[in-house]
Amino acid sequence: MQSRFGWLFIISLLFTLPPAQAQESRTALLDQAGTGVFLLRNDNQSAWEPALLLNTEMEVTISGPLARVRIRQRFSNPGLAFAEGLYVLPTSENAAVHGMQLEIGERRIIGQIREKQQARQAYEQARASGQRAGLVEQRRPNLFSTSVANIEAGQSIAVTLEYTELLVPDAGRFNLRLPLTMTPRYTPAPQPSDNPVPVVHPYTAVEGPIVEGLWRDGPSHQARLDIYLDAGMPLDSIHSPSHQLDHDYDGRGYRIQLAHNPVIMDSDFILEWALPADIGNQAAVFSETLDDGHYALLMLSPAERPVSHVRQPREVLLIVDTSGSMQGERMRQARQSLLHALDRLQPEDRFNLFEFNHQHSQLFRQPVPADATHLAMARDWVNALYASGGTEMLPVLRDALSQPSEPGYLRQLIFITDGSVSNEQEVLTMIQRRLHNARLFTVGIGAAPNSYLLRKAAEIGRGQFTPVNDRDGVASSINRLFEKLESPVLTDLRLELEDGIQAQIWPERLPDLYAGQPLVVALKLNRLPESITLHGHQPEPWQQQLWLPEAQQSPGTAKLWARSKIESLMDRLVQGAAEAEVREAVLEVALQHQLMSRYTSFIAIEETPVRSPDEELLSQQIPNLNPADHHLYPQTSLGLLRLWSLALLLFAAALALLIRRRPAHA
Repeated sequence: MQSRFGWLFIISLLFTLPPAQAQESRTALLDQAGTGVFLLRNDNQSAWEPALLLNTEMEVTISGPLARVRIRQRFSNPGLAFAEGLYVLPTSENAAVHGMQLEIGERRIIGQIREKQQARQAYEQARASGQRAGLVEQRRPNLFSTSVANIEAGQSIAVTLEYTELLVPDAGRFNLRLPLTMTPRYTPAPQPSDNPVPVVHPYTAVEGPIVEGLWRDGPSHQARLDIYLDAGMPLDSIHSPSHQLDHDYDGRGYRIQLAHNPVIMDSDFILEWALPADIGNQAAVFSETLDDGHYALLMLSPAERPVSHVRQPREVLLIVDTSGSMQGERMRQARQSLLHALDRLQPEDRFNLFEFNHQHSQLFRQPVPADATHLAMARDWVNALYASGGTEMLPVLRDALSQPSEPGYLRQLIFITDGSVSNEQEVLTMIQRRLHNARLFTVGIGAAPNSYLLRKAAEIGRGQFTPVNDRDGVASSINRLFEKLESPVLTDLRLELEDGIQAQIWPERLPDLYAGQPLVVALKLNRLPESITLHGHQPEPWQQQLWLPEAQQSPGTAKLWARSKIESLMDRLVQGAAEAEVREAVLEVALQHQLMSRYTSFIAIEETPVRSPDEELLSQQIPNLNPADHHLYPQTSLGLLRLWSLALLLFAAALALLIRRRPAHA
């Protein structure tokens, strides 16, 4: 009888543990039987309410390397009371967001850019006063939050954002990504940090609630895409690795038609196109003249191949993410990427392998020669990898960046992950401080990777970001990456302008160039130059004078220059600059050029109140859909702790069962 009470106690304890996932996502959804209406509550104490509906229209016009995107999102209130909708909007990490509009019936209210705290206070006041209002804030460079207050019962309000993005070709191929959702980001446990500046709330989750596909065929979370690609010439190819599409050529550009439109917002949309191989342009200039000067974007392709063909032996450190967010197709792509990378190593190279989740391990104590024996061990190790647990990036990066190196080898790190963590600034700071002369290349896995972290890490590491876009594209993506690894074209680049030209040039530190990669710089000048001289190393000293073609007038060039300057200023935080100093510099540029930033927000308010202060206002966090290739998993180290606690309790229960069944004479 006593043992039965023990069993009841253990089982009761198991059932009283809060479910890990429910604790991580406080938003829950319920399909109201027989009505087709989804109910939502933000936490276990809230009442169920009809869920706000969100639908999206995206108009995209691409002209040369410039993409102009207009995102219109309609928030509809099917409930019986006034509502406020809160939504986290994923965007391109390269977007210069310069316009916002609130649409209420036939009325249009143009949004104003303001200092972030001032915009927040104005929104809160309008919300309390019963005025309809919209607020768009930046949470991360590729995540914005939209708040819409006082949506009347049965009515809707639309918020429109406009941004411009510069698309940089890679070996004549362009790529446009329209983020439609995001992978939940893991919130890591506190770790020793390289950041000399204390980070405020570094472990706060930023993506908002994410739910498993209840709305896949429902009235919400659908996006209609309208895309026109003005290439000015017939293209070699157009395709999408993410969605089925067709296209019509009208003599100048292509109207892109999706096989299914609208699309479910559970996977990023990707469009790729290739220019004719014989186009042969070495330089392109896009300019805009404003009262305060000339703005220009230069795209320079100085050389296709390095002059020196002597291959320097390499020391390659391969680091792969085996956390729970990589389960399924993502882990298969990661293993395949590693195996292709091992195939590209040469006998004179050295290598090592690392894998990480909430723990990490490495195959060899230090880098070893890429001979047949070591490569066979590596392939067996890779084939045994599986995904589980959290995503603790800092410890594995610290160990990999501390590996002893041999003189005469070019050290290159290849980091394969979906990038789903919330401590991006600390990861970037560690790379900035510990990489030294090595190069870092990132490989993005999944339908909705954290492209900001992966691109910025590669930029700091003077390498390149390679997304793996589709199931069949792993081999071609990794082969393109290794072509670059083996063919650095130019290093230590420097621009020389004609006498008399004064210019502000961003980025401040020019990147290394690899085969097929152009140099892109943004300039503000007193006059446009006729030629530019590039200096670099190949590895021998090298220079080339490039004559610039006639500049194409491109509205929006000044905003792209301002966005490039803001990004460079924000990079100073990773380098240890004081935030107050960076904030002041960013505010000046963002307010002058009317751009969204970490310190500025868009606000739009209707003057006439529609709700009296005594009427109820229900606030809802509108979730994003879980990416189609992702399995939901506890997204904090605390969630993992609960899982381990549950496992220990189950072990205790099994042990109690064994003791209970042991024969009396044993």
